[in-house]
Amino acid sequence: MIDPRQWYVDQLDVINRIASSICRRNGVQGADAEDFVSDVRLKLLQDDYAVLRKYRGASSQTTFLTVVISNLFRDHRIKHWGKWRPSAEAKRQGEVAVRLEAAMYRDDLSFEQACQFLAQDTRLKVDRAELRRLLASLPHRAPKRLENGAAIDDVPSSDSADAGVLDGEREGRLQAAKAAVGRAVARLAHEDALIVRLRFFEGLSIADIARHVRIPQKPLYVRMNRLLETLQRDLVSQGIGPDDCDWLNAAGP
Repeated sequence: MIDPRQWYVDQLDVINRIASSICRRNGVQGADAEDFVSDVRLKLLQDDYAVLRKYRGASSQTTFLTVVISNLFRDHRIKHWGKWRPSAEAKRQGEVAVRLEAAMYRDDLSFEQACQFLAQDTRLKVDRAELRRLLASLPHRAPKRLENGAAIDDVPSSDSADAGVLDGEREGRLQAAKAAVGRAVARLAHEDALIVRLRFFEGLSIADIARHVRIPQKPLYVRMNRLLETLQRDLVSQGIGPDDCDWLNAAGP
């Protein structure tokens, strides 16, 4: 019988590659792709590797992981963007129209990006002139992304133009800090990155992390402090100032 913890460690690079490949095929890039890859690793760890324990050897390990991660991507997309339904007109015009509509209005790709994305599927007969004609025939739809758990249409508007500018500046700082954190965590060793994500992105206690990763709890406190110092230095070197690093200093047990 396969030891799921050892399997997870041995297959971590494969897991990362499969998750990244699924993101590329679906037009998910940058921080969104990093979030999904991290989410996959955490899901596979949960409940003492419950997902990996379901493997019975009926297929290759890579095939099993590909199916599991594809299902996780579907759930991840629904959770963050909401369930997508193609328009009646797109369904009437066929699979290419449905895929084009989803790429542009669900995945928020530009027309050029959507063309490149569809061209990756060799089963589809992609012609840019035809895609442009299809796009013109489809109803315009607002992107289906969510913001802080609410549909964008439900987010209140700013009270003034100045408020909008300030919101834009704050959002810019937030995105820059988020990207910097992703880069800093990615530079850590696999297990160190996992510990940081469990602590700060999943909100687990030190005791819970020790049980998840199966390492002694007491030395983990010292290790966490060293990781925080490493992350803070990395963020400062990327231009993320002390005010943006408060979440590191506020960490408790």
